[in-house]
Amino acid sequence: MSMNSFTESILSELENNEDGSFQIRNLGGFAYLKVYKPGKLGKKVKPEEVFARLKLFGIEDYDRSEVEKIVKEADGEDHKIAKWTGGSPVDSRLELEISEDAMQASAILIPAKHGGSTISLEDAKRILENNKIVYGIKEDVLEKLITGQKYYIKTVIAEGKPPVSATNGYIKVLFDTSHRPNLKPESSGRVDFKNINLIKSVQKGEILAEKVDPHPGEIGKNIFGMDLPFEVGKPGEWKVGTNCELIENSKKLISTISGRPILERDGTIRVDEIIQLENVDYSTGNIDFPGTIIVEGTVADNFTLRTKGSLFIKKSVGRVFLHAEKDIVLSGGVMGRNGGYIEAGGDIFTKFVEQGNLKAGGSIFIEEASLHSNLVAGEAIVIQGGRGELIGGEAIAGSYISVSKLGAVVETKTSVVVGMSPQIFEELKKMKEDMASKEEILRKVRQSLQKFNDMIANKKEISLEEKETLKKLLELEKKYMELSQSLKTQYESILSSYDAETEAYIEVEKFIYPRVNINFGKGKQFNSELKTIEGKVFIYIQPDGTVQDSKLPPKNFKKKEEYEKPTPNIR
Repeated sequence: MSMNSFTESILSELENNEDGSFQIRNLGGFAYLKVYKPGKLGKKVKPEEVFARLKLFGIEDYDRSEVEKIVKEADGEDHKIAKWTGGSPVDSRLELEISEDAMQASAILIPAKHGGSTISLEDAKRILENNKIVYGIKEDVLEKLITGQKYYIKTVIAEGKPPVSATNGYIKVLFDTSHRPNLKPESSGRVDFKNINLIKSVQKGEILAEKVDPHPGEIGKNIFGMDLPFEVGKPGEWKVGTNCELIENSKKLISTISGRPILERDGTIRVDEIIQLENVDYSTGNIDFPGTIIVEGTVADNFTLRTKGSLFIKKSVGRVFLHAEKDIVLSGGVMGRNGGYIEAGGDIFTKFVEQGNLKAGGSIFIEEASLHSNLVAGEAIVIQGGRGELIGGEAIAGSYISVSKLGAVVETKTSVVVGMSPQIFEELKKMKEDMASKEEILRKVRQSLQKFNDMIANKKEISLEEKETLKKLLELEKKYMELSQSLKTQYESILSSYDAETEAYIEVEKFIYPRVNINFGKGKQFNSELKTIEGKVFIYIQPDGTVQDSKLPPKNFKKKEEYEKPTPNIR
């Protein structure tokens, strides 16, 4: 390919296939939005993408219709859309928060800024009076809050006397609804994932629930001094789902089939049929089933299983697509080969995972090891029972991560993020992909520019067409340098400034190897660098905001028995 044709192909590719893009910048204390049009075949920027980015930066005071107009026009120009930072002098104030039932009032003391006046105890009492808070005021607590200048601490300053509530009648469920596995180790110290007993079952005619009658109560008083009479208890109401029947004058509920009992979020009780498959392949096609799916054999690569219940697969899976609104149990493990996607609304349980992509709304439990995989859990990632290794890839958990070994002796780069919500992670993932795309385009433009400059270097005079080509290439280089740098700045800003959960922590039983990076947000990082840390260690954020590695656990440490809850055997 000649230099000219190479340059022309780059320009043609960008003009036709380039996706639209945008950037948000802080210029002089104001947020400016710039949106670029896509190529003829590229994707346009969506307003929702811009709104999501603005939310991450905490920018709220903007006109949504104006932003939508800027996105639609995509003129590549900077538009001022909101104030980025600011703050005029304000007086100290007491912010009140009253519970919906008017039984509790909390206060947060906000300090004065830029020369504002400080609130007094008399002012605070007047504020309570103006808000008609007259009963249950904790005057000693209020005085300590004001005189001690305890800023930004939510403090309960008034409490009502609750009535002794009439106890409503209710439906007492008689089967286990925890959806939790039996993760207690056997005598060998290992967890047998084949015996975690996550599928509960009932027989035809078995009693599922019974109705309990209501009980009366006593009068109370709220913080506004109003009497709170108790109400007569209401009887419990049945919500009967499929395959269930009421007996004994609607006092008891029984199952009409042998199957899996389910308590839905709205209180409906049903019994699901259970579909059992030998294998999932071309003989079955993709599976979409509302109940519980059990696969005795294998799932062929690139096939999809989707269920509103739980999914159980007894042999290892490869590059598959699994989606369950409840739990997913993979007795054999995962060999993802950097493909496929496994997602559960509840928890995921697997023996091992290698080069896989797992996302759980609850927690991820792994027996042996996670190797070079991407794990995202709303609650926790627990790798215990076998080797307990987390090596390579990226692991993100909203609450905590508990493993035996973190990283590898061969110094495999391993990234761990705790306290970050999966929503922020998804936005960062999109930005990372966008950065890679912009960097690749910039590389091609610069390569083309170098070849073009080499071609015209020995010419005494260049043509009008060549001048126009050079101008286009220089403009593209400037544009993508700016976009790439802007994205990098925003990515690093969000990554280093997200608010991690204060109770987030890492628990490692045996080793933390070199090249492990643990991120708690807002610049709070722990790097093992070139050293190996041996022995049990906890890593968490101290009250002063520093990251601490310690032999002692944090106050909120969850002992094994707290997440290893036994369940009844399958009948």
